Amino acid sequence: MDTIQVTRAGQGEYFMVLGDLATIKAAGQGTSDRILVLENVVPPGGGPPALHRHEYAEVFYFLEGEFELSTTDDSYKLQTVTLKAGDMLSIPSMVWHNFKNVGAVPGKFMVIHSPAVMEQFIREIGQPVADLLNPPMPAGPPSDEHLQHVMGIIGKYMEMLPPDKLVR
Repeated sequence: MDTIQVTRAGQGEYFMVLGDLATIKAAGQGTSDRILVLENVVPPGGGPPALHRHEYAEVFYFLEGEFELSTTDDSYKLQTVTLKAGDMLSIPSMVWHNFKNVGAVPGKFMVIHSPAVMEQFIREIGQPVADLLNPPMPAGPPSDEHLQHVMGIIGKYMEMLPPDKLVR
């Protein structure tokens, strides 16, 4: 694509991704597949299920709420840092990390991925949201079959750290 694109406030493509509302604000198609910009709203206690890493870099800018980022050193010793509105965090390629909303209310952040690999993950695993006032909600806990399917998709895009490797 060889023209600029504008995404206005309240616009974008909306997806429910593992309980979070992810809005694609700038897709790979409009950035020569070099950048993906997402706005994420994460419920209290929400975040990815485990420490993970991938080949693309990320930059987070926290807008609302309180988050905890977990990472490890070379010996897999768990380290955490608390992040609040106005804080920024950069994660290089192949660094183990995870985040969790540790606040009592939904939190919000912008995240920039480079390159835009995560876009295909969002489209594959996410459920499109047409009505923001009535987003799709799961009927109950996911079945073992659904969890196995989801983990297969996750495995195509990132590596999960086995919990038994962590040193607390």
